[in-house]
Amino acid sequence: MSVSVAAEWSVLHNRFYRKQEIYTMCWQRVDLSRHKVACAYFGGPIAIIRDDSKIVQLRAESARPKLLIFSSSGVLLSSIVWDRPGGRLIALGWTSKEILLCVMQDGNIFQYNTQGKLLEQQISLGKECWEQGVVDCVIWGTGLVCLTEANQLFCVPDLTSPQPLKLADPNLEEPPHCFAVIEPQFTLSGHLEVLLAVGDSVLMVDADSVQDQAVSIGPVQKMAVSPNGNFLACFTHDGRLLVVSTDFSKNLSEFNTESALPPDQLLWCGLDSVLLYWEETLLMVGPYGDFVKYPYEEPIVLIPECDGVRILSNSYMEFLQRVPDSTVSIFSIGSTSPAAMLYDALDHFDKRSAKADENIRLMSTSLPEAVESCIDAAGHEFDLSLQCTLLRAAAYGRAFCRRNHSVCTEHIPFRMYGTWLKD
Repeated sequence: MSVSVAAEWSVLHNRFYRKQEIYTMCWQRVDLSRHKVACAYFGGPIAIIRDDSKIVQLRAESARPKLLIFSSSGVLLSSIVWDRPGGRLIALGWTSKEILLCVMQDGNIFQYNTQGKLLEQQISLGKECWEQGVVDCVIWGTGLVCLTEANQLFCVPDLTSPQPLKLADPNLEEPPHCFAVIEPQFTLSGHLEVLLAVGDSVLMVDADSVQDQAVSIGPVQKMAVSPNGNFLACFTHDGRLLVVSTDFSKNLSEFNTESALPPDQLLWCGLDSVLLYWEETLLMVGPYGDFVKYPYEEPIVLIPECDGVRILSNSYMEFLQRVPDSTVSIFSIGSTSPAAMLYDALDHFDKRSAKADENIRLMSTSLPEAVESCIDAAGHEFDLSLQCTLLRAAAYGRAFCRRNHSVCTEHIPFRMYGTWLKD
């Protein structure tokens, strides 16, 4: 008996999630817990370098660290002996154009391409940042923000024309507990905003002003802004996970993790759930207090994507995502949607059963919708055999609606299914 596709899905309220293995990593003897790791967006390359803030056994390695760049499956693309001036390496991160940024303690930023070639353009955050020294940094697709030892914020809002900018002085005597960035495209002003967790409250800092949000939710130890910039996930000192609007006008949900320790990583999985990672445990929390735990024996790195989160471990690359609606309509247990009936009709057709014709007759007016759902579900699949079957179902349904509805022929180019389908 074949196992249902939906058997390994997890449920958060009325949403389904699935975690799939994408690659077995090709690299060997890589321990992520001993390295700084940066992963590019959209399944791009991975950069790692030994973390000099951790005491590690060098084994047979050279005392001189190397910056290594791998493909998403762990194939080595480049190895660079790391001898850059500027003090400690504070942060690694990839831009949306797959340029690797290496942010140094003195505020200088080196840029590398995916093949490890040092680009000529070097970015400096200026003399004042050099004098104070960088202690932390957040890098996103088109810019970065650095925090100095004097608790000042310096940023490059647009890396295509890197003009360093000092933000307003928050007048802090002690470092913030954490900070997060609301990217310019998500703010009403169109300018970068930085959220600083200070005391029990949160400060919003931009180029011109500092505003105390006057909320008593802290101390906040971790923050993460949602992919659309509308929501903020906060982990508090007493182990609560709060989700609030980024203007702090609404408190959307609260979940007690019962953990005295803050998570090593906190980020969003799409817009419907939040991921928290502690050593050996990955916790996914939904908007209504539902949660799912995934155990991990190896250290992992979470990489946000537009449609989910990649999970990198020493051995595997996995992908955790909300199951697309089209896939749910076909494979959810007991589904009677047109797409599910069309998929079932193909199975009966392959078995030479008359029930195939019965299914087609029952859904004759819904065939265009069913065909489109099968195509959409195929586009989200990593399993080639299942993708092929979904495309066969779409082509099978198309044969019965070709005369009645032009949508079917518009959405299934013959070259697409002709490549996959072999009767």
